[in-house]
Amino acid sequence: MRGHDWAQIVESAELIKKQLAASGMVMDIDTDYQLGMPELRISPDRARAADVGVPMEDIATTLNALVGGARIGKYSTGGRRIDVRVRLLASQRDKPEALGRLRVRSSTGGLVPISTLVDQVERPSLQQITRRDRERAINIYGNVAAGFAQADALAKVEEIGKTLPEGTRIVLGGASVAFRESADSLMFALLLGVIVAYMILGAQFNSFLHPVTVLTILPLSIAGAAFGLLVAGKTLNIFSMIGILLLLGIVKKNSILLVDYANHVRDTEGLNALDAVLRTEPVRLRPILMTTIATMMAAIPAALSFGAGAETRAPMSIAVLGGLIVSTGLSLLVVPAFYVVTDRGLNFLKRVFSRKESPQPVQT
Repeated sequence: MRGHDWAQIVESAELIKKQLAASGMVMDIDTDYQLGMPELRISPDRARAADVGVPMEDIATTLNALVGGARIGKYSTGGRRIDVRVRLLASQRDKPEALGRLRVRSSTGGLVPISTLVDQVERPSLQQITRRDRERAINIYGNVAAGFAQADALAKVEEIGKTLPEGTRIVLGGASVAFRESADSLMFALLLGVIVAYMILGAQFNSFLHPVTVLTILPLSIAGAAFGLLVAGKTLNIFSMIGILLLLGIVKKNSILLVDYANHVRDTEGLNALDAVLRTEPVRLRPILMTTIATMMAAIPAALSFGAGAETRAPMSIAVLGGLIVSTGLSLLVVPAFYVVTDRGLNFLKRVFSRKESPQPVQT
């Protein structure tokens, strides 16, 4: 919580704590706004002091010397230099009523009670004063309750922030900022990975179309990962997103095996796309299943959630397992079908353009 009005910041912080607790999305709510021991605040009455001829500096000096203490000299003994300080006795300064016994000399030479020249307010003091970017601030902490995602809790916080009075606002910090930055970074890495994969596959296949055929398995693997997380009761968090990022790099190898061998069969035996696919699938089925099952066996122990830190490993492994199961089954159907359909579409376009470019016979 930040703003320019301290009283308004405190009121808004208490309101947010109550609303978050009522929402049930956040637990263990706490703030760094902690009141300590009471303090006595003394404010001089300038008009009254001017009437009796007492400068503000004399009032401040008297209070500082008699209550806080002042060094008036030094003396040396045994090779040590010791300060001489003057201060009221503890029994004379431990209560607010003791202030009434203090006197300050006016310009006329008389002694005036300080209690007649100042206003006293006794109130609790803060244990610490927090500022962020030169603004008074109150930090609010909490943990996400069971059954809710961190994104839901942050959305609730921002919804409450829209109802705050003008001049007071919510600024996210700590783990909430790290969560959003990590999510944005993972999405950027995901997009960049797909682009780089397309470029590399395009260079290897020497084609703009075959890389698209290989990458058609990616949406299916993401759907499988989401289904696996849903069945296991896990959320889409940072760890599951890392698992999806790993999954995209794993599932492409099935499509590469199919497309590469289909191209090899067509180049060596001169078959069409459909016959090449029918020849490819029985041959490539065994290596696809071997690599997929080996990868799944390695992910199963982490997905069972045993041992310390399993709550971070389990979503990652479950995303990989769900994506592999779905993508492996559908890669044997969707990728060959897309391969045949795109080849037929490409041949159709070639025939259309060849007719347009062929010269018309000249009639004599």
